[in-house]
Amino acid sequence: MLRALFAASLVLWSSGRAVLAAPPPRINCVSHQLTLDLEPLGAGPLALAAVYCQEIRSSTLLRSAPVVSPDGRSIAYFEHDTVLRVARLDGARVWTDYQADLGTFARFGSESRSIPAFTWASNSQFLWTATHESARPSGFAKTEMRAVQTAEDGRLQPLPPLQHAAGPLDALLWADGDGLAVGQFGTRGGFYRPEHDDPNPAFAIVDAARGRVLDTLPFAAVESLHERPRGTPPYVLVRNAAATTLPDGRVRALLSLRQWVVWTQGETPRTVPDPYADEIGLRMVLSPDGSRVLVGRLLRTEGSVCYRANYGCMPGRAVEGVLAAVHDLGTGRALWTIRATVTADYEFPTPAISQNGRYALVGLVPADARPLIALVSMDDGKIVQTFPAPGGDYAMGFVLGGRGVWTHAYGLTALYDLSGAK
Repeated sequence: MLRALFAASLVLWSSGRAVLAAPPPRINCVSHQLTLDLEPLGAGPLALAAVYCQEIRSSTLLRSAPVVSPDGRSIAYFEHDTVLRVARLDGARVWTDYQADLGTFARFGSESRSIPAFTWASNSQFLWTATHESARPSGFAKTEMRAVQTAEDGRLQPLPPLQHAAGPLDALLWADGDGLAVGQFGTRGGFYRPEHDDPNPAFAIVDAARGRVLDTLPFAAVESLHERPRGTPPYVLVRNAAATTLPDGRVRALLSLRQWVVWTQGETPRTVPDPYADEIGLRMVLSPDGSRVLVGRLLRTEGSVCYRANYGCMPGRAVEGVLAAVHDLGTGRALWTIRATVTADYEFPTPAISQNGRYALVGLVPADARPLIALVSMDDGKIVQTFPAPGGDYAMGFVLGGRGVWTHAYGLTALYDLSGAK
């Protein structure tokens, strides 16, 4: 129960910091108040700050999980990869819809759990994303991707076109909130009508705000992509990726290509053995300094069976294994792991690392059918504190430069204060 929200005082989110307020705030989600207790479990640095609700009409949130803005005041998600919906958390269910058609170009990797092509600007005033023209009802692309940013009046503001000799822009992975990204050029000709072939596909690090290509990595220069099976589209071999902007302003990308390829702007790519090369459903995020990667695994029971027509899945035998791990990108060595035993099949969200690199968020195996989230020390993998997720299909992240935490499920967003952590 959210009894704490009706106490004499409550920690609120205000002007980027936590303050004491009396009387308690108005919480605009009556139905949730009767069923959920979102208070952190046990002692620790987290304190529940505020709870907001919006009406989420999409049934595809696992494919495009909502993301809270860096200042902790707004939320955005993609609906069916065609409409970007944005709202103020305190906006009483008022959404602004942007007709941004990502369609078949929605994700950088062939893995369905890779990150969609949108992110908040560093100042939380708009979102970076992309769009293209597509044929209806087939959904095939008529034009290449065009990077855009949102405007307050519901329009999409086109950014300078990104052009490359390898072919049209077919994918974007945003590296930061200032317009830097990793792109794919000439990789998805089969998704166009008329279909076309681009014989020399390439990755590129780009400045979307200025329409500039900063560095190029041809597929032909990557050993694991050198000889793809005949007829295999090049994008299929790009399973997943993560990117960040280093303190010196350069972009670093981790490309999952049957091996890990670490590519830093202006440097020759390095290869690292991929310890998860035969797995599906891997999620990954880079540390802010680009030295480590946090992976979240899709840990499943052995021999589970899923049925057609929404009859659900029957779990198999219990499996014990690594649920999340941090690896050094210099050697690929695991620095720490979190292990778990699963007796049913769960969907875990993409893990998160705080902007200051101090903490991580990792989804845990539910206890008593309730999903839990762990606040984890990035130094040693120690679980500092746990807190409940607001629902089964949830997302999570950090705000305020690492001084706050957010979670979201089914239209409910919870904000936590982390500014008192020692």
